[in-house]
Amino acid sequence: MKNIKMNHNKLILIVFCIFLPLFLLLFSYKVVLGLSDLTENQQETIDFLNNKQELNLNYTTNEVSHLEDVKGVMNLIDYLFYFRLIIITLIITYYRKNKDQLKKLFKCGGITTLISIGLILLFVLISFNTTFTIFHQIFFPQGNWLFPIDSLLIQTFPIGFFIGISVKIFLLTMGLGSIFIGVSYYLKYVRSKRN
Repeated sequence: MKNIKMNHNKLILIVFCIFLPLFLLLFSYKVVLGLSDLTENQQETIDFLNNKQELNLNYTTNEVSHLEDVKGVMNLIDYLFYFRLIIITLIITYYRKNKDQLKKLFKCGGITTLISIGLILLFVLISFNTTFTIFHQIFFPQGNWLFPIDSLLIQTFPIGFFIGISVKIFLLTMGLGSIFIGVSYYLKYVRSKRN
């Protein structure tokens, strides 16, 4: 029975470590995008992507088609975010009275987040254009994401916008991963004080 409980705890720990990094990345994406100082055209486009308003900018048919595809990806991101939030919340709630397991979850989840996001950030910093291209090839395989440099969409969202927002998202995600590690040490400290 003890072995089954240990295997059960290990399995949940693995699930937590798989779910946490992407959850924190998606959370950071939502926070950074929500707090970013956007131009009027950027805000109108983001509002369109979030189904808050119609698109009134002079985008071409190809640009609108791409934005419709982006809207689909953003909807998928929302589903992934809330699904991961539910799973992580259930796991933390399940172990709320087991401080030792919570400590392991937070420490391993935080470390997994730092390592995985750190590797992605390193790749992005070394070759942002390649990462940007791979991302678009995965999520927009139909190829409708390449536009002339003078297109309204590129003028509205230049490469500098994506670089700046990406760095903020990754840094916030790593900060949140560090907080999870910090909480694990706090739980360890509180437990040692009680003993």
